[in-house]
Amino acid sequence: MPEFLSPVDTVSSLALLVLALFGLVELAVALKHSYYSSKKHLVILQVNPQLVVGRVWDFINSITPPFTFEIAIHHLGKEVNYYVILPRKRAGELTVREGISETDDYNLFHHGGEHLGAYLKGGETCPIVDVEKIDFSKVNEVGEGVVIQMIFGRKWARELSANFRILVSAPSNYQAKEILSAIKPSFPGFNLIESRGDDFINRVNFREYDAKQSACLEGELKVSNLAR
Repeated sequence: MPEFLSPVDTVSSLALLVLALFGLVELAVALKHSYYSSKKHLVILQVNPQLVVGRVWDFINSITPPFTFEIAIHHLGKEVNYYVILPRKRAGELTVREGISETDDYNLFHHGGEHLGAYLKGGETCPIVDVEKIDFSKVNEVGEGVVIQMIFGRKWARELSANFRILVSAPSNYQAKEILSAIKPSFPGFNLIESRGDDFINRVNFREYDAKQSACLEGELKVSNLAR
């Protein structure tokens, strides 16, 4: 049987269409994102850097999947931020810890700018992921943002299968490429597949797992020099 939209879904879809027609794409995406997160009952938790810097592997390993872990620089400022996104019914597992609290979703996008993404694919073996080596030096303080996103599925083993994505936003295509080019060498042993389509951006925004983009991860994750 066909699935009919509820009145709320219909109004939401029409509102997004009107916003898109008037060129307010970023606002439309933000509203759609907020609506999606609410419908999926997801909660966004901000993590104090002191809980993860130097021991991010231990932190990630302490959380029961599925969940999403993100390292992000907002479109204003150069501070490195850490987030965990998981179903609201499980938020209490983490908010009982000091230094973890619920927050609104952050803004990565530069209005009217260029957005460039990529995801990592491993080979026959699992390359070691060392996020300590991520180079954020090309991200300017105003108008540019980036997120490193790891989506862990329900299975949890010594060798992890996850979506590992990068999304960059900048005023120009040249600036976006420059940021991504600086980040690429941080992941030796991986095939980094670039993507700039709306479908990829939506998957990042909505924290959607995609089996076709899965990568095998292995090794201790380090961030001791990340927040510099």
